[in-house]
Amino acid sequence: MNNLMRSLTACFILILIFTACKKQKNDSCAPVPPSSEVASIAAFCTANGINATADSNGIYYQVINPGTGAKPNMNSTITATYSTALLNGQVIDTMYFVNPVSQPLNRFIEGLQIAIPYIQKGGHIKIVLPSALAYGCIGVEDIVPANAPLYYDLFLMDVSN
Repeated sequence: MNNLMRSLTACFILILIFTACKKQKNDSCAPVPPSSEVASIAAFCTANGINATADSNGIYYQVINPGTGAKPNMNSTITATYSTALLNGQVIDTMYFVNPVSQPLNRFIEGLQIAIPYIQKGGHIKIVLPSALAYGCIGVEDIVPANAPLYYDLFLMDVSN
């Protein structure tokens, strides 16, 4: 019984240390407005041959193939393959034909929730998201810097409503 108490106490202390050492939220996080990223997004589109349309949210997109199947909504589960890059060209994620992602549309980042419904099942779209509609001022540790616009090349393979 004494060894059990020591083990439980040691586990409790480790849990306290772990939770005390967790990173605190950065209160100085300040997202940038999409309007401040227009020039860099437009330059990226031009340099990469993307004939983009800008929507009212600041998303730039080009529908390569609109698709012909079901149109996704926020409650749809979608299956997609995609590639994601920073505007400097650094690829940060690629799911091209390797492992399609299948999840509800409402679990994607905000910009993709807005842009993916521009196409239907079988569609292909190129999307450039302003940072505020991607990962904002928080970013993704060691992958996406804070306030980084993102480029997606996405194929919508399936839509389940």
